[in-house]
Amino acid sequence: MQDTILVLEDGTVFKGRGFFVENEIFGEVVFNTSMTGYEEAFTDPSYAGQILVMTYPLIGNYGFHKRHWESGTTQIRGLVLKEPYFFSTRGRRFGRYLKETKLTCLAGVDTRALTLRIRDRGTMKGMIVPAGTGLGIGEIVEKIGQKPHPDTDNLVAGVSCEKMIVHGNGKTKRVVLIDCGVKKSIIRNLQRYATVIQVPYNTDFDAISDEKPDGVVISNGPGNPEHSEVIATTVKTVKKILDKFPVLGICLGHQILSLALGFKTYKMKFGHRGSNHGVKELSSNRIYITSQNHGYAIEVKDVPDVKISWMNVNDNTIEGIRHERLRVSSVQFHPEAGPGPYDTTFLFQDFLNA
Repeated sequence: MQDTILVLEDGTVFKGRGFFVENEIFGEVVFNTSMTGYEEAFTDPSYAGQILVMTYPLIGNYGFHKRHWESGTTQIRGLVLKEPYFFSTRGRRFGRYLKETKLTCLAGVDTRALTLRIRDRGTMKGMIVPAGTGLGIGEIVEKIGQKPHPDTDNLVAGVSCEKMIVHGNGKTKRVVLIDCGVKKSIIRNLQRYATVIQVPYNTDFDAISDEKPDGVVISNGPGNPEHSEVIATTVKTVKKILDKFPVLGICLGHQILSLALGFKTYKMKFGHRGSNHGVKELSSNRIYITSQNHGYAIEVKDVPDVKISWMNVNDNTIEGIRHERLRVSSVQFHPEAGPGPYDTTFLFQDFLNA
């Protein structure tokens, strides 16, 4: 444990106690409003490139269990929280988790003030720095300003699988999952209805077609959906499969599908990250509480044969679309996450049993 600071690109400084701070940690600073689910959040590939602030003050109180991980490793670059709980009697204790995963953690921070700063100014680049580096705040701010935003990298390439993986379960139906940084819980939900063929994000149309799938799912993932490499690979492939197979997009997959259909995306001020986001299904006027993790959204636009199917009740951003002629749809939220009490996991069944 050592004195450590978080410096935002606007020069704001937050002091705390650092755990496993061996080097400076740079990333986009974002906040998550969930009261539970920290195990899933830390291992969600959609957080690649980001320093995560947990707004709920106490983290680690029910331990860490690998069965809850959404990938094989921790995906966030750094963690900022108010109070770590090191004494859980269930699963791995917090300290052991930090040590084993080599996750840099800054604790003792006024996360309420930090979150309000991000809500006011928007998500910013930031850096976790040991206090004894000898660098002045101005020097750190200058260093942050010189670093490109993490989204300028193709973050999807870093979290996608490198080769095809078949998740067999004896089901006759087959679904190709385009892996842009997929969560394990999405694979588990799909396996309830079909054999899942997980393929890299840059898999071409011919390779997908050769699998003769009953449907194609585009997964969640990190970064800018309009990154040039994603446009040249995933979006290009999705354009070709739209009228060939049923397609479902989730989170980043929703944005990629929307781009393929003719929409545009934009970066949100501070995004949606948490398990308490209300969305309305327009066909039924029902409200569902959903889990979300995204910093981009699609712009409202008239696209032939495409209807908006879900809307966010807080800011009216688009949460889902569907094609009127083709079996093509997508949602911005995470139907696999199940925040309750009335969840949207039925979307997997609707997609594969239609």
